[in-house]
Amino acid sequence: MSRTPLAWKNLVHEPRRLLLASAGVGFAAVLMFTQNGFRNALLDSPVQLIEWMDCDLVATSTARYMLPVNQRFPRDLLRRAMSDPAVTAAEPLLIERLMARVRVAGQRARPIRVISVPDQSGWLAIPGLHEQRQKLQPPGTALIDRKTRSQYGFQFDRHGNPLPQIVEVAGKRIHLVGSATIGTDFANEGSLLIRESEFARYFPVRGNGRPLEVVDVGMFQIDEAADPVAVAERLTSLAPDLWKVVRRADLAQKEKKFWSEQTPVGAIFFIGTVMGFVVGVIICYQILYTSLQDAMPEFATLKAMGYPNRYFVGVVVRQAIFLSWFGFVPAVIVTLSLFWALENYSGLPMRLTMDRAATVLVLTTSMCLISGLLALRKLIRADPASLF
Repeated sequence: MSRTPLAWKNLVHEPRRLLLASAGVGFAAVLMFTQNGFRNALLDSPVQLIEWMDCDLVATSTARYMLPVNQRFPRDLLRRAMSDPAVTAAEPLLIERLMARVRVAGQRARPIRVISVPDQSGWLAIPGLHEQRQKLQPPGTALIDRKTRSQYGFQFDRHGNPLPQIVEVAGKRIHLVGSATIGTDFANEGSLLIRESEFARYFPVRGNGRPLEVVDVGMFQIDEAADPVAVAERLTSLAPDLWKVVRRADLAQKEKKFWSEQTPVGAIFFIGTVMGFVVGVIICYQILYTSLQDAMPEFATLKAMGYPNRYFVGVVVRQAIFLSWFGFVPAVIVTLSLFWALENYSGLPMRLTMDRAATVLVLTTSMCLISGLLALRKLIRADPASLF
């Protein structure tokens, strides 16, 4: 004879109360999703450009502690690196932020990130770049990032292509001939893509008057049989005081570590997640405590009949798990919609992966379990006669 699913019936016998309880748990889950989403966006957004580099190794200046910093190394190091037998190709990437100020007609000038398009096709796998790169052949042309913040005043058609408009970069006219999808981060609110040779036209004082002879990021492709770590060490040894060569994944990890550990923003979002968890514990405690209080005479009867405390713990644990599921599923739906809206508004990559959803599910379940066990204390400690 099967047992009565007491935990399930305690939850579903009053649909209205279940709906309110699920909404409370879902609210706490959405709060944790949002805080985690912003924290992950903080870590994902700075490495988007790195992830789109189709290369094995990358080089940056030893003084460049994060990618947005304007510290560079001589281009001659890339030429010297080509003497290594394991290096099959090398390509510079130029990035200008300090002198790059863009002004759309009718708007004030704002800083923007300007990225060079490598001479060889395929080094940057930015969505939309391959189809648009031929449009950059005429001088004075650029591609605009579709996710550039609206405050710049750029105008797009419904397909995300720039409309005819007057735009100046560093005081010189530039024509927007297409668009690509890059995305913003906490240091860059927009981006332009131009040919490498155009850096000499728009930023002539860059690199002490030699704008093309200083490099922000060096990209290397190496022989498949070569050990990337060993090659990186050899290349670094060419000028250890000027640059450092690492695997692309290592540079991405360095960027994430900096933003997570060396800036207060990461800690703020972590605290926000903790606060969401605490709020959820309080909400769930009130829900489960009220449910137990209403059923206290029935529980007292079962306790007087000899049911052990572990039975009541099992009932509350199952009830807490069911409640976490009821709240979590609608929270995922709300979060997906919220992330879509936030990404469209801010340009930040608000990604909800399976791993991140599983993390919040574990937090939501833990939140409900802690609340249930706290609410159960009165029943565990009390004498059955005192509960009637």
